[in-house]
Amino acid sequence: MSIRVQNKLKLIAATTLSAAVMLASVTGCQIPDPTNDTKDGDTSTTVTEDTSETIEKIVFTDESETTEPSPTPTPKIRHMDKPETDTKAPMFLNLPETVSIKVGNTFNIQKHIGYIDDCDSEVDIKVEGDVDTSTVGQYPITITLTDDAGNSKTGKMTVKVYKPSNTGGGGGGGGSTGHTTLAFSDFKARYPDSDIAHGIDVSRYQGDIDFKKVKAAGCEFVMLRAMIYNNGELGKDRKFEQYYKDAKAAGLKIGVYYYSTDSTIPMLKEHTAELLKALEGKELDLPVAFDWESWWNFQKYKMSIVDINNLFYEFASIMDENGYKTLLYSSKYYLEIIWEPAGYDVWLAHYVKQTSYSGEYTMWQTGSIGRISGCSEDVDTNILFKSKYPEVFGSGSGDSPSEAPAPDYASAADDSLGQNDGGSVG
Repeated sequence: MSIRVQNKLKLIAATTLSAAVMLASVTGCQIPDPTNDTKDGDTSTTVTEDTSETIEKIVFTDESETTEPSPTPTPKIRHMDKPETDTKAPMFLNLPETVSIKVGNTFNIQKHIGYIDDCDSEVDIKVEGDVDTSTVGQYPITITLTDDAGNSKTGKMTVKVYKPSNTGGGGGGGGSTGHTTLAFSDFKARYPDSDIAHGIDVSRYQGDIDFKKVKAAGCEFVMLRAMIYNNGELGKDRKFEQYYKDAKAAGLKIGVYYYSTDSTIPMLKEHTAELLKALEGKELDLPVAFDWESWWNFQKYKMSIVDINNLFYEFASIMDENGYKTLLYSSKYYLEIIWEPAGYDVWLAHYVKQTSYSGEYTMWQTGSIGRISGCSEDVDTNILFKSKYPEVFGSGSGDSPSEAPAPDYASAADDSLGQNDGGSVG
């Protein structure tokens, strides 16, 4: 059954406001009461972005307020406001303890760290300490971020200037060229609950896929990358049309995602219009996911926490107006420090056997090393809770979406799969 809705109103449970208040307490930012008419962690983990993809460019050719009554009053476009008083300091998103620079090269601090502020799109950065890239050695530096309100955050880093050896390498090592994989059958056995559907997400990187074999292997749903905006270029995933056709013929439940690096509302609107064109004539069973995960050097996008949340709310509003449900994709780390889903469904990425994420989620990307019949490449493995989508899996799948408790896969100590906290569906 298609998840396109005829009624353009979206009913959001009262728990939405509690979730909004939770983020407000962390960031100091405010999400207005829907009943009001007024508009009103550092980490040393290194993240590597894939910026090499070539996509087909799209040439652009270039709504409505809902006045129908709703049992649960909801703002037409959710909006996060800046607080009247900014008391929160900027935060480092990426701050490695050590970075290595080849002797003779230029050191640019902006290439090695990521940071964000709750309210300000740009903050001042001060670096104390000298780095002589002409001389081999280790140079400690102190970095201070200061926002417009004078709130500051300080971090430390050591810059290692090295001279490559004759054998090559600059501190890199060898190691095994193989990697661990997880058979889809073993993945299914790991999450046996009757309320769970097992699935995968794919993009053109997976190459040719035999979706009939994928379905026969026990896969029930697939999330397809429909569109990507990266490195200033927008394009439809080159495998999207074929994947959709074959997955539909195989009887799989289908959802899609948009990989975004949008940084302004006008940019998002322009790109989302192209996404909607790509979805014309297609029946989706599952939501359209918003996938924004370009956190390394985040400051180059000139956005605050308020800005990026409002970007998501605008995306969700556009999807709502066009009859699609919305899903926010993010790793556990950024769900806890950046995002406020505000009642929209969450696609959690957490590469562990048992997640310690305490927020609400309807889908969980558990890893990126899955192997399934019909595909020669690794796939991301996902579970979703059928009771959250009774219109797709039937009301017999569980309680109503707002009442059904998710199976308890939380653990105080995560049983790691040897991967990082979050994932990437890009």
